[in-house]
Amino acid sequence: MRPHAGDIPLAQVATRRVRRPGFPWIFAMWMAVSAAISVCAGLVLGLLAALETGYGLDRWTQSVQAHGRLQLWAFAGVFIVALAFEFLVRMNGRQPFSLWLRIGVPAGLAGGGLLQAAGQLWYDQADFLGPFGGVVMLAASGAFAVAVVRVKPPHSLKLDPQPWFVWFAGGWLVTASAMALIASLNWEMGTALPAESHLVAEVFLRGFLLQVILAIGPRALGGHMGLPLIDARKQIFLLVTVNAGTALWVAGQDVWVLPGAFMLVRVADIALGVALLLLTYWLRIFSNLKRRYRGERYEWAAPIAWLGAVIYAATLVLVRLAPAGDELNLYQEGAIRHIFLLGFVLPLMLAMAHIVLARFGAGYIPWQNLLTAGFLLLVAAWPLRVIPALAGDAPGDAAQGAMALAGVLAMAALSLTAAVCIRTAIITGRPIQQIMRAMPG
Repeated sequence: MRPHAGDIPLAQVATRRVRRPGFPWIFAMWMAVSAAISVCAGLVLGLLAALETGYGLDRWTQSVQAHGRLQLWAFAGVFIVALAFEFLVRMNGRQPFSLWLRIGVPAGLAGGGLLQAAGQLWYDQADFLGPFGGVVMLAASGAFAVAVVRVKPPHSLKLDPQPWFVWFAGGWLVTASAMALIASLNWEMGTALPAESHLVAEVFLRGFLLQVILAIGPRALGGHMGLPLIDARKQIFLLVTVNAGTALWVAGQDVWVLPGAFMLVRVADIALGVALLLLTYWLRIFSNLKRRYRGERYEWAAPIAWLGAVIYAATLVLVRLAPAGDELNLYQEGAIRHIFLLGFVLPLMLAMAHIVLARFGAGYIPWQNLLTAGFLLLVAAWPLRVIPALAGDAPGDAAQGAMALAGVLAMAALSLTAAVCIRTAIITGRPIQQIMRAMPG
């Protein structure tokens, strides 16, 4: 493959030797904790809401919103932040982040999300937990944003603008946290207005999660799978499109002092969809699949996960180009959001876990078959969650059953993931000599 101007090969990124961090098992521990929170709290609430039983019947709206809060902040946010701390020092050739950051930031996101969810569910007794949790999330988000900005890139930003993705991600994470805090101050019976809840979720997904993926994913996948590297001009196009599109989408909302100009939402969604499709084309992630199926597991898992991004992008473009593109109901909006989160982000997280648990942990993945099984369960789960909600105004009994089954499959997938991460954390915490003696082969 011929290099292009602006390409930064992985071998040239690390400019000095990076020491092994103290407590090297912390990242795997947070991966396990976040997955456990999802299984024991976030997905339980989603399952109850899908079946309309227990809290899912008596407090349906509170359960749905608390489910989203836990899945975004206490699960995806913690998982991604823990890995970002590991990736950034290696990609930039810097020394590890402090132990306090590696523990405190994920703990703040998890704790804040749990407190906000508790304030929604038990609003009649502990509604004060909502704003308190919002403050905790905002503090953790601010610490993350400051920490990543202080990581000095090894190359000129004109040559490699990749750090801007992480810096903007930190800024949007702070913005989403502030919005969540403001919304919690105006809860009625533990419930935010649907427009407020939607706004917070989308800013978190588009502004934070997506940009961390754009900062780390193409570089990591390119290095491990031999994909083309994205040159500086293409990175700048993605950076401007995603951030300007997110700002346009926010401006188009009808909440607080925002104008509610839906045409801005249409433009933003179409731009995001086109950007993701172009990125897919530039990465050539679906090329040479026959060869990759005989290689490492992440070599075929990552393209399967990325298919969710393609479907999400195509759905955004088609829906917003349609004459009735502004008439989606809450179920349909939620289904599109789940294409992104459950169909793309979660499978990609598990595909990447096949890399990071070995590279950043003990050099191999204990119980790797369980991690692969978890990935396959997620791939099976997301169509069951998405298709019934897209099909009609309100899901019937069969649709509710399919969505509940999706929740059960996701719970099984993340339970397996948590087990593998806990095992990895235990092994990684051993002395180097013991780890090397225990390695397979």
